[in-house]
Amino acid sequence: QQQQQQPPRQMSGIVNMNDINPMMNGSGGGSRGGMMPIDAPSSGRYHSQPPHGSSSSHRNGGGGSSGTPSRDDELRTRHKQQRLLLLHHASKCPHEDGTCPVTNHCSDMKRLWSHMASCTDTNCRVSHCFSSRSILSHYRKCKDPQCKACGPVRETVKRSNGQSVTISSSSTASGHFDRSSGRGGPPSSSSSGMQHNMMTPPGTHSDYPHDKSRLRHKQQRLLLLRHASKCPFPEGQCPVTAICGGMKKLWTHISSCKDQSCPVQHCMSSRYVLSHYRRCKDSGCEACEPVREVIRESQAKAQAASGGGNRKALAAEFEAQLLNNALRDMPPLELGTYSSHDGLQNGIGPMSSSSYQGGQSSSEQPPNKRARMGGYSGSGGGHGGMLMPPHALPSTDQQMMVPAPSSAASKSTSRKSDDSSKTSSKSEDVGSFSLINSFTVEQIEKHLASLNRTSTMSPSEIKAKCQELLKIVMNHEHGWVFNVPVDPVELGLPDYLDIIKKPMDLGTIQKKIDRGDNGQYHSIGEFCADVNLTFDNAILYNEEGSVVHSMAKELKTMFVEEHKKTMASIKREEEERKKNDRACGLCGCEKVLFEPPVYFCNGMNCASKRIRRNSHYYIGGGNQYFWCTTCFNELDGRIPIEVGDISMQKAELLKKKNDEVHEESWVQCDTCERWIHQICGLFNSRQNKEHKSEYSCPACLLKKRKKQKKKKEAQEPSSLPGAEALPRTRLSEFLENHVRSKVDDKVKSLAEDKAKAEGIPLKEAIKATQLGGPITIRQVTSTDRKLDVREGVLERYKHKKYPEEFPFRCKCIVVFQNVDGVDVILFALYVYEHGDDNPHPNTKTVYISYLDSVHFMRPRRIRTFVYHEILIYYLDYVRNKGFKTAHIWACPPLKGDDYIFYAKPEDQKTPKDTRLRMWYIEMLVECQRRNICGKVTNMHDEYFANPKLDASDVPYLEGDYFPGEAENIIAELNKGKGKKGSKSKKKKSDNAASDDASAVGESSGADEVMVKLGEIIAPMKESFIVAYLNCEDALEENMVVPKAIMEHRAKVAEEEKESDKSSDSSSKRKRDVDGNVKSDSVDKDGSPIKIIDDDVEELDCEFLNNRQAFLNLCRGNHYQFDELRRAKHTSMMLLWHLHNRGAPKFVQSCGSCGKEILSGYRWHCNTCPDFDLCGECYKNPNTNRGACTHKMEAIPIEGGGADDNGGGGLTEHQRRERQRNIQLHIQLIEHASRCNAPTCASQNCAKMKHYLKHSQHCKIKASGGCKICKRIWTLLRIHAQSCKLRDCPMPSCNTIRERLRLLKKQQQQMDDRRRQEMNRHFQMMRAQAGAR
Repeated sequence: QQQQQQPPRQMSGIVNMNDINPMMNGSGGGSRGGMMPIDAPSSGRYHSQPPHGSSSSHRNGGGGSSGTPSRDDELRTRHKQQRLLLLHHASKCPHEDGTCPVTNHCSDMKRLWSHMASCTDTNCRVSHCFSSRSILSHYRKCKDPQCKACGPVRETVKRSNGQSVTISSSSTASGHFDRSSGRGGPPSSSSSGMQHNMMTPPGTHSDYPHDKSRLRHKQQRLLLLRHASKCPFPEGQCPVTAICGGMKKLWTHISSCKDQSCPVQHCMSSRYVLSHYRRCKDSGCEACEPVREVIRESQAKAQAASGGGNRKALAAEFEAQLLNNALRDMPPLELGTYSSHDGLQNGIGPMSSSSYQGGQSSSEQPPNKRARMGGYSGSGGGHGGMLMPPHALPSTDQQMMVPAPSSAASKSTSRKSDDSSKTSSKSEDVGSFSLINSFTVEQIEKHLASLNRTSTMSPSEIKAKCQELLKIVMNHEHGWVFNVPVDPVELGLPDYLDIIKKPMDLGTIQKKIDRGDNGQYHSIGEFCADVNLTFDNAILYNEEGSVVHSMAKELKTMFVEEHKKTMASIKREEEERKKNDRACGLCGCEKVLFEPPVYFCNGMNCASKRIRRNSHYYIGGGNQYFWCTTCFNELDGRIPIEVGDISMQKAELLKKKNDEVHEESWVQCDTCERWIHQICGLFNSRQNKEHKSEYSCPACLLKKRKKQKKKKEAQEPSSLPGAEALPRTRLSEFLENHVRSKVDDKVKSLAEDKAKAEGIPLKEAIKATQLGGPITIRQVTSTDRKLDVREGVLERYKHKKYPEEFPFRCKCIVVFQNVDGVDVILFALYVYEHGDDNPHPNTKTVYISYLDSVHFMRPRRIRTFVYHEILIYYLDYVRNKGFKTAHIWACPPLKGDDYIFYAKPEDQKTPKDTRLRMWYIEMLVECQRRNICGKVTNMHDEYFANPKLDASDVPYLEGDYFPGEAENIIAELNKGKGKKGSKSKKKKSDNAASDDASAVGESSGADEVMVKLGEIIAPMKESFIVAYLNCEDALEENMVVPKAIMEHRAKVAEEEKESDKSSDSSSKRKRDVDGNVKSDSVDKDGSPIKIIDDDVEELDCEFLNNRQAFLNLCRGNHYQFDELRRAKHTSMMLLWHLHNRGAPKFVQSCGSCGKEILSGYRWHCNTCPDFDLCGECYKNPNTNRGACTHKMEAIPIEGGGADDNGGGGLTEHQRRERQRNIQLHIQLIEHASRCNAPTCASQNCAKMKHYLKHSQHCKIKASGGCKICKRIWTLLRIHAQSCKLRDCPMPSCNTIRERLRLLKKQQQQMDDRRRQEMNRHFQMMRAQAGAR
């Protein structure tokens, strides 16, 4: 009882230095007196060298030679003992530096102990490092009980540990517990093992001992960890063991710990025990096999007793009983607690059989939900069902910054029966974070099939497999017959092409395989279809019994067998990969890496250039802004850096190297406990706010749905808002209705051809042709913008009153197709519309700015058809609105540049300029055939060939070739002025032709800029396309088309006339007063769907307003399109952003566990750059905070939901009112920023001033989720887009404009690179033509 009343700090003192320290001189004084300073040893021979006699100590047990020891030997022995005791104390002491009541050398020894954990230098110059390591090495290896150096220390530690055990045992009964700091290495399991485990610094480990006591402790540790990983009970209520709570904390820690020198007690030893267990294949292993036997026995009992019941629950119950029995015969495990810095909490006593009482049954307490997050390089399964935490093995990839999951339950479910709101919210949450929950059984099966290796093989792998199969066939003795195409003329077969509609041969197949780097086949199935077609043609044309007919049959049979063998081999390989515990349970892959990140410098002088790979850069502002080394050096450390809504100092920027590699994140299935990639499982981590969401992988969900279907208990899958739920506009409705109709006709035509060619029913052919779901077209942005005219053009043509800016309407159109249940983004188009309010020369002009696509459309061969139809009907839409001309610059992106979609598939090649130009021309020819446009010409013939026109008559369009090139030419002309008067004769200029053209221009009075531009673009003029639209007031001379087009129009008009006569007038679609076709679309409730007028109302989407913002969003969040599975996940996340436009685009991650901090509080360090902790890691005192030791500030995270969804769910009146309110608030914010009156007449002025002041001092900011800052920032951004004042009084206006300028600069830089590359390419072609 007396010991129980001792203060905790004395119980935690492992060693009483007054009693056992040999250097106390027997004074018995205070604990701080008489000790030899550790930094000033009496003899200099120990300063940085191993102690003398250490070698003899290793040989003779530390006792030296026989005979009477000398004074020096005795002194050295005492020094060793002192060093061992001080190190032992430092490894256990829970007190902060300077507060230890035992010895004033404690803080120095703690620093030495921490240094030794990672030091391997044999010539280390740190004081006492090498000598201490030598002493510890001897101590661990020493077996001599009579050793003069180790024996007294070992005996002392035994006594101190015995005292500690006694205290904690008695304390357990009365509610007091033993406490330790967790600073030491592996735990001291027993006195017999003390020499190995007591003095092991963190990060150093000896071999596993083989004595029975240690084996039992290993078995005990494994069983306890397994129990902790599965126990559903909250802390303190587990009926199996009293130390379950402590083991759960340990399990949680080791699940995320990667530190090779982790100071947390039992961390390193547990990870190594788990590592051995996982790798151990020895069925006779004394440590692992008994544990496996316990697990197998529990599973066998559960299977025998289940009888169709819950086998998993029974297995857990039997396992708890076996664990109870197994632990009863083992020595107690002393488990240290996790303590905070300002107190010791939640102590855990030794485990004993008496501690099993007082628990609560599983029926009374519902199980907790698992806390989870993505990213780990391991698996959830181990031998015998042991759940292995990720990173249980030491990681060899130090650059892999992947967060680890936490599998411990930390929040119990409420038991209140009246808490119906929580129940309903949980059911809603289940469907909100996982798109897979909205799938049907067929969609889940298709999704799983798309993850198989046969569907995800790389182009090079497909080419190799096809080459291998084809070689076998071609090398057959009859292969030569089918290796070349059939020549009907040479072989005298006049009816061959009448019977065989699609000829094929093995030689042609070989060419298709060899075409390009990766061949022409996109799957092994396509290759097999061609090979079978070759033999089927021969069998069809040649009579049965003929030689060729028999050869074809024999070769086809052989090919089918070889193909089956190849596919079986691929399937076996995939099954073997999926059996790997460290692999994804769906795709079978382990560590899957994203594309290397691309960073653009935000410096003023860098023009948004890319930061080179493997070079250093500086990052700040929530990891959204970057500076190259040059721009960083030019920053003034005294002036704050204002970027976007963030202000930071130069000292806050963090230096990094552009060599990062990011791995795909992981998530654990709650049903099968397998770990899968979040991308494979379509897991939305942004919805997993509490990291407690219940999740079932697609495989488990499929089993569950099939089981429910058999029992007729199937429920309707939960529905999530997809592409169909996005706001509809007049433009999107017009495009979708017409394109869907054309696609249906196209698919039907293809199916008819297939049915006729293969002799199958039409329904079967349609099913085989229509592989994908419906096409959905949505307009996601429609905003007014202004294009500023560059200085050179503005200055040169100011006498003509050339406008300073051109207003235009920017619209973004995206196309989705439902692929395996996911609305996948396949196509995006940016267009700029210059209306009749634009000054000359941009009046009523449309510019097709950017378009991009990925090849995942099904069927793949209708991609071009669909994209052409979208452009055709868009031009039809705008010409009905009165637009006169459409401009297109047909120039492909450069290698390494992305237009809109980030990281496209490897086998999707960028088209050459000739192919891209023909692609547009084919589309415009079809427009002519449908009487949508008239004359199709080019800019050179239309503008630059006319000497009466100057550069002020050429349309000035954002992103076009002309603005950038004209600026360069004007700069060269201005530079050359003054040099023409020089009479000195010099060698001829390399640009003689250009000088001659300039001279001609001057003599004829033509504009020099037009002359030079005309000369530059003459060889590539076909790339600058101009199409005159057939609008209401189009000129006749602009509607001239070729004769063949006129004949086609006449033929179509006759067909339509006949069709109108035979059709019923009631079938015609109804039109409104403006002549537009009325939409028949209704929602699920049968109500008409609201159609937004995209020319009147604003559709603002910050990350889709321009293609550069969209690319930045995708790069920052690893939204890639290089594989179908990634395109699915990316589309799911982008749809989530579109439906939750108020949510942050980028979120902070915990600096310790890597979780995305989505709710609650994030603890932010104001000293360390970009360092935050989640609430769980902040509360855990053993969290690895790296170099951060500063005070952290709690910042609330406000959930960004669908509070700003673009107005899709509002009525027309509400939308107009919303627009009016936005304009009123902008006027109010403009007034409040200028108002200096202490008592303003406006009632809302003071309130708006308060909001502006809040936005300036708020530490959460809009990027952190502050709702006030979000709304103020939106108003400021709308104002800044139209503001032209140099010193605008509006707060952050200049900063926002600078941010928009940087985005525009990034876009201009890519356009300039395209222009320069185009110039270089055609100049080289012209030089080659001249050389001939």
